[in-house]
Amino acid sequence: MCAAVIPDDSAEELRRQLLSLRLKGQIKLHWTDESEARRGKIVAAVSELTPMTAVVTHISQRQNKTERFRRKCLETLYYELMAMGIQQVVCEARTSAQNQKDVAHVVALRGQKVVDRDFTISHCRGGDDPLLWIPDVFLGAINAKHQGEDSYYETLRELLILERRTPESD
Repeated sequence: MCAAVIPDDSAEELRRQLLSLRLKGQIKLHWTDESEARRGKIVAAVSELTPMTAVVTHISQRQNKTERFRRKCLETLYYELMAMGIQQVVCEARTSAQNQKDVAHVVALRGQKVVDRDFTISHCRGGDDPLLWIPDVFLGAINAKHQGEDSYYETLRELLILERRTPESD
């Protein structure tokens, strides 16, 4: 899981810059749909977005219990974001049922005092907000690194303020 940390007063300019990367007819950028040449161009453009940083939490390998590990990654991510003073998170929408589970998860974390009462999440479709493309680019670069292609990660590394494994990671 990855979060792009963006000051509110920079959001519109960053959206404009990201929209310029979209190809004609393309709804959103998505790492797996892009060619190697496009990935390089996208990574270079994202590396120039300022002010913006990224926070990543992840597990080290694919797991069968994807939703459980997703929640563990999100829990770690929320905790780190709260420590930075961030109270509002916009997640890329999935199905309505999955979105409701995300909200229920935050409610449960409030009850456990992992996040405080002011911490909120909302959901938005990936094609509706270009800022949601940034985490996909970071995660694509990290996955590429694990597959032996370091250049994307190296280009983005200075913007990465935290990369943490969840407690269940190897």
